[in-house]
Amino acid sequence: MTTSTATTGRLSAEWFKLTAITVTIFIVSWTIAIGYWRLTRRNPDTGDLALGLLVLPLCMLFALWGAARAINPRAASIPANTAKPAASASTADVATTTPALAIVGSALRSPHGSSAEELACAIADNEARADLDKELVDDYGFPVMTARSDDAQDDMLQDEIADWLSSQGLHVQFSDEQWRALILATGVTAELASQAAGDLMPAEGNPPLLQLRLMLPHDWNIEVRRAAAMWLKHTVSQYGWPETSIAMPPLAAQDASATPAAVLAQLMPSKGESKQLAMIVACASLIGQDSVNQLAARSALFTSSQARGQIPGEGATGLLLTDLRQAQTCGTEFALLGPIKEARRDSSADEARRVDATLLLDLVEQVRKPAAVELNDIAMVVADTAHRPSRVLELMGLSTPAIPQVDAADDIVRIGLGSGSCGAVPFVTVLALARHYALERNAPILCIGNEDPFLRSAALVRLPA
Repeated sequence: MTTSTATTGRLSAEWFKLTAITVTIFIVSWTIAIGYWRLTRRNPDTGDLALGLLVLPLCMLFALWGAARAINPRAASIPANTAKPAASASTADVATTTPALAIVGSALRSPHGSSAEELACAIADNEARADLDKELVDDYGFPVMTARSDDAQDDMLQDEIADWLSSQGLHVQFSDEQWRALILATGVTAELASQAAGDLMPAEGNPPLLQLRLMLPHDWNIEVRRAAAMWLKHTVSQYGWPETSIAMPPLAAQDASATPAAVLAQLMPSKGESKQLAMIVACASLIGQDSVNQLAARSALFTSSQARGQIPGEGATGLLLTDLRQAQTCGTEFALLGPIKEARRDSSADEARRVDATLLLDLVEQVRKPAAVELNDIAMVVADTAHRPSRVLELMGLSTPAIPQVDAADDIVRIGLGSGSCGAVPFVTVLALARHYALERNAPILCIGNEDPFLRSAALVRLPA
């Protein structure tokens, strides 16, 4: 009887999932078709109606079905580790000695929330999605899909930044997109600096050294990067942290293309390291006509005829990190981050003919084993995945065979749907949201990065044992 009931439940869940996918595809297809007809002021004839309302969604369904069949044989061949061994002292020792950072605070400025809690609510209500922009258009004059933040426009703050930089002898010309990103990063940095001063500043004596790591857009030139770094360091010092106790790598030594996974791996405490305190801030903005034109020139802009293109987005996210000992004494809720792994594909996912989740599955094994976390303990998967079918199918190819207990509707969160393309920001947002979900569900959260054409990342965020 139990087996029969469980089988019926699984079948019902599969039918519900299939129905939801089908309805979603039809709604998206109809919205695109009707929006196109309205924008072009065209009265569709019978052929147009059949093509837009029936043929287009059916083609999308067949493409999705074909891609799913392509990835299932390889993904299913990797066995899911569903056996949960008995707890032992050695397992506890492994979990304790695995290098990890404590996330004691987070801050974000996203198009759909100014905190992890706000963004989680928007995601739960299915409101964290891109929309047609009122200002930006493509080569044909049609509005483009963007993820725009209301917090990115602040004329008073922009004047304050410009005046301070001028007082330091820096006369840098920022583009509209760079100003938007810097304004968002200022809000995040100020919030984290306030948290650090309130929770981690000692009552007496010198404060510990604060490692400030900035992940600025890789295409910013050295003058813009230097000016932005100086301003954000000054912002931290305004909340009581002495500039002499704020450490930043020299700009010449920083790798402008360093990924969040690489930066966090450098910060992981090693054996014998007593204290670690770090603040990482990522920011970017593609909300500007120049950025839209550049994407369109590379045929990389999302349009009705270029579904694999990118949706311009913007945002800023930051994490306040420390070692376990300091986290336990600071009196605030925290979650552990680590292990974190990254690997590179042999070829671009944009050019691959078949979707293959093997690399992601390998990375998941590399992060869960050192942490002594079983796959069936994972409560959620949070990823930087956006709308592109190859990335979505790759993510589903990871979750379906290996982590069957997560529900596709409620337990798999794709940040990229609401953030758009904005550099390192979506993956850092994944980690900030994972802390929120880990504290809320009291269970490990798996973090995945697969939006980049080549790089794949996996990390665990969990509560301390």
